[in-house]
Order: sequence, then C-alpha cells, then structure tokens
Amino acid sequence: MKKIIIALIILTFSNLKTFAQDIDVNKFVNEYGQEVQKTIKNNLKYTGEENATTSVSYKIHPDGSVSDIKIEHASGTNFDKAVIDAVQKSTPFKPFPKDINLSGISMTSGFQHKVEKYQYARMSIMPVEPSQEVQEAYRHYIEKIGKYIFDRIPTTYSYIPQEPVIKCTISKNGIIKNVQITETSGIEEYDKKIIETYTGMKVPPFPEELTMYEELPYSARIMRQFRRSPNLGMPNFTFK
Repeated sequence: MKKIIIALIILTFSNLKTFAQDIDVNKFVNEYGQEVQKTIKNNLKYTGEENATTSVSYKIHPDGSVSDIKIEHASGTNFDKAVIDAVQKSTPFKPFPKDINLSGISMTSGFQHKVEKYQYARMSIMPVEPSQEVQEAYRHYIEKIGKYIFDRIPTTYSYIPQEPVIKCTISKNGIIKNVQITETSGIEEYDKKIIETYTGMKVPPFPEELTMYEELPYSARIMRQFRRSPNLGMPNFTFK
C-alpha cells in the first residue's frame, strides 16, 4: 500500500485593490500562489487509509499573515483537519513586495490524499500463496538486487532537494525495464539520469525458486540523508 499526497490546483485568486500599471500583478499572483501551494503541500502530513479530497479557502494579507481559513469542500475525514493544520503551519507566507499595491489575495486550494494498492507478481497458473521457500528466495533476491543497485546510484549532484522513488520491472533474465520516477528528486536532470542509469541495466537473473515468474516489480526510495553512503528501502511486495 502506498500513500501519496497530491496538491491539486490553485482554484481562485482575487486581488482587492488597485495596483501600479508597470507591475504585472497577474504574473505575481500566479507565481506567489504556486509558492504558497507548494509550502502548504510540504507541511501537509496525513496517513489515512482512505482516499480523500479537500479544498480550503483563505485570505493572505500583504504582510503574509492569513485569515478566514475555512473548508470549502469537505472530505468527511481527518484529512480536512490535516489541510487546515497545514495552512496554519505554513503561515506567515512571504510578504508582498512594496510596489505591489494589493490589499490581499483570496485563494482556494484543493488537495487530494490518494491511497494506491498495487498487486504484484500475478500468476494465472498459480493463484495461491507462494510457499515459504519461494518467499524466502524472493527476500534474498531483493536484498541482493538492492545491494547491486545501491552501488550504481547516480552521484551527479551533491545535494538532492527531495528523496526520489524509482519503480521498475525486473525480467527473469535480470534486465531492468519500465523504469519510472514515482516521486521526483526535485531536479529534472537528476530524475532523467536515474532513468537512463537503470533502464536496460543487467542485474542477477532470478534464482531457480522464482523462475515461475516472468518478471517481478521493484521499487526503492533514494534517501536524501544518505547521499554519501546511500541506502535503498525494501519494496512493498506481496505475492498474489
């Protein structure tokens, strides 16, 4: 089970006062709103087990303070409170520039908490729980793959803003394919480097106990705090 929090879109803005003609207020409001949205998303912590969508409205004052925070569309879950808490925790925001003559910005932001459930290694000829021997072989194999991939993590950058997550498929002969970045590192070039590095990489083939599978999924988070000595998390894998 994987939980993903996705910030949706900034729904509305309204400037409440006249402004200087030489300032592109629309551009400022758009860029400022995106920054606000990102800040709230980073402070939004929620681990509920159900999907939820919530929108919240609030008014940002020139000094960056916020008032009139209220839920516009409720999910009916604790996600609503988590969104309110995230807005409050994010304040005050950056003050408006002095040459932007706005009395405030009214915003409505939407957020979605999405719980995704993946089914892995589906076998049409063997729809039963794998034996203990097979499960043990899988654990040993994944540990081996983790160490192999660990040694080949791209180190182009000394600082990675976020912890990227890779998702891929390993074929029976050990070829890695379908490499995706499910959570970005915050650096587009680095994300592309990860995909280029792992796509087509040859890792050890399946042990005999796993040869009934044509391919297996693999995912790992590249932890930011381990850039000099990285560590890959074990994938969330279950046989079905």
